[in-house]
Amino acid sequence: MQAPRHIVVGTDLSDASKGALETAAFFAEQYDAKVTLCSAFDPTPFVVPVAIPGPSEILAAADEEVEGSVLASLRSLRDEFFQGRTDKVEVVALRHPSAGEAIAELARDKDADLVVVGSHGRTGIRRVLLGSVAEKVVRMSPCDVHVSRSKER
Repeated sequence: MQAPRHIVVGTDLSDASKGALETAAFFAEQYDAKVTLCSAFDPTPFVVPVAIPGPSEILAAADEEVEGSVLASLRSLRDEFFQGRTDKVEVVALRHPSAGEAIAELARDKDADLVVVGSHGRTGIRRVLLGSVAEKVVRMSPCDVHVSRSKER
């Protein structure tokens, strides 16, 4: 692996994903790399019944509120994990029904050299039923992917 120039790190904003943030911060400092810190959210759960007047306005307001909350959380994580390097860290909230696809597409768009994501360490039927964002990123990413095991169990 060559030294990464641009790292995309995906987080679900949980404590379990902090291992991936620590890993990305380490690589970014070691290689003086730019970082795109992202989190994906699915806008489709905010489907409003048609009988309610102005559903598109309600949907747009809910979507904006969620995006604002995600960006605020990402900025907080940036300040915590990338101290002294915040000028080299971009935060991005991704509206997408599949977090894995969204992270892989962002890596492609940003011409990233490395993607860092966390794994919750699920196995067996739990992994099959819940799906695996990390697995999807590994399959779809245009570059190397580092999967950091969660410190939580």
